[in-house]
Amino acid sequence: MKKSLTLQIAFQFLLTSIGILLIGSLPYLFFNMKSQLNVLKMIDNNSLNNTSFLYDTIVLNFDAYVHHMLHLLNVILTGNTIEYYVRGRELPLFPEFMEVYLTSMFYLFISIVLALILGILLTFLTMLLPVHKRTLPKAFLFIIESLPDIFVILVAQLGIIWVYKKTNFLLFNISSGFDENAIVLPVLVLSLLPGIYIYKYLLLSFEEEEKLLYVELARGKGLKRSRILVLHVFRNSILTLFNHFKGVFLFAIANLLMLEIIFNINGFMTFIFENGVLNPEILTMGLFMVFIPSFIMFTTGKVTLEHYFNIGGKNI
Repeated sequence: MKKSLTLQIAFQFLLTSIGILLIGSLPYLFFNMKSQLNVLKMIDNNSLNNTSFLYDTIVLNFDAYVHHMLHLLNVILTGNTIEYYVRGRELPLFPEFMEVYLTSMFYLFISIVLALILGILLTFLTMLLPVHKRTLPKAFLFIIESLPDIFVILVAQLGIIWVYKKTNFLLFNISSGFDENAIVLPVLVLSLLPGIYIYKYLLLSFEEEEKLLYVELARGKGLKRSRILVLHVFRNSILTLFNHFKGVFLFAIANLLMLEIIFNINGFMTFIFENGVLNPEILTMGLFMVFIPSFIMFTTGKVTLEHYFNIGGKNI
């Protein structure tokens, strides 16, 4: 069984890695990227400001496609230096790329942890209420969930500015500058909607578990509601939380770019956004740097849950 699981994990990792290489090199398959990049660099350094005379078509350039994938694979496996073009210069991608990556992952990690705490705490508080009094929290959940992400960020920033104008007291730094980064407010904003989604999924799972016979039996034995929720209902809802957590994690990553732009954070997503057009390799490297840690995290979680819950080959 362990050998089969190891092979399955290795196969999933290999297939996803191949997929990232295939997707990251797609521009080289359909376009003459060498000439395209040369033109973009000329536009970037203002030596060319009119491209109407240029003519290019979509082609199938398998040689360049395969060559670029092999080049990327060689760089990844051997650790060779990657250079990227910016403002007329060729600069080494690392360590700068690693620095902005760690900055973004710091925000992401803290926000995910806070979202988990928020979601679990709200779920327990709601479940401690009588059934007929849970309508208000559910209505509030529906309203918050329906708000656009950018609206939440702007309202948070405007709220801090309003408090500062009224009290001359700055609660949190609302934008990163040269000397310091805004930390508290971006983390709170990034964790809010993922926390709401975790709350939603856990609340649904808790309410489903509450209807089962073992809960009635536990109540019949005189166990407190809080003890039943913590020791029994929450334990049986962990699988549901894990299944939905992958989507929550991807949702948080998708919001990183917007967060970095609005809070003026020099992060991983903005680096890719600003430099990825002239340097297609950056996107591929970025995908690998997100995929590998998340794959390890979710695979470890899956193996741990399969072991402690004794669910064998059941998909989770």
